[in-house]
Amino acid sequence: MIDWKQYGPIYTVAPGIKSIENLPIIEFDDQEARYLNLKKKTHNNVFFDSLFSSDHDDAICNNVRHILKKEYPKKDTTFQNFEDLGYHLQEDLAVFHRSNRLIALHVSFPSVWVPKEKIGLSFASIHAPVPGMEVFLKNEKRYVEMMVNAPSPIIRYVWGEHYGYLLCEQEPLDASTKVMHTERQTFIGLPEWDIGLFLIRKKVMLYKDTSPDFQKWYQGQIHSMTESQKKYKLK
Repeated sequence: MIDWKQYGPIYTVAPGIKSIENLPIIEFDDQEARYLNLKKKTHNNVFFDSLFSSDHDDAICNNVRHILKKEYPKKDTTFQNFEDLGYHLQEDLAVFHRSNRLIALHVSFPSVWVPKEKIGLSFASIHAPVPGMEVFLKNEKRYVEMMVNAPSPIIRYVWGEHYGYLLCEQEPLDASTKVMHTERQTFIGLPEWDIGLFLIRKKVMLYKDTSPDFQKWYQGQIHSMTESQKKYKLK
């Protein structure tokens, strides 16, 4: 089931960032094989900005190895670089630099956005299409510093809908089939390397299979949106 109970009663674009507390930093579930197989079938899903270096690559891999050895001691940690790492996790990966640039992406399950169009962009440029984000984008430097300097992992949740595929285009559906998706977004600061690692854990479910409680919550979200937010969010 998608994680809809993590969301508030009305729609908001507020960051909603909080401590990860006792949740695992990296998530695995009984769908692991499905996610990893789909990642292997995905093409054109890894992108780098010129600012991304081998030092960044090593720091990210070492950090994730440390997390996995603590949370999942039996998991494979033989990945050698950022690209290989992405094929070992159910999460998609993004790396943001302190200079306010998105410098690496490993994204197989984007939620109605095009990864290659975002690489090298600033925090504000990436989020500019989202209606209602204007106030928050004025403080973009604050959010970048928060991501890079986070002393312990922090998370936020977002949701959306899409049509025509389940988890990604490798799982096609009829174009009229509505799918709900949620994301648990986890930020891991690596301040000594001037970067923040961003994990995107996507879950999906056919709208017709969701519960009455979910559908009541969902209608409340729609009712609380502005017209521009509906146009952007409800594809």
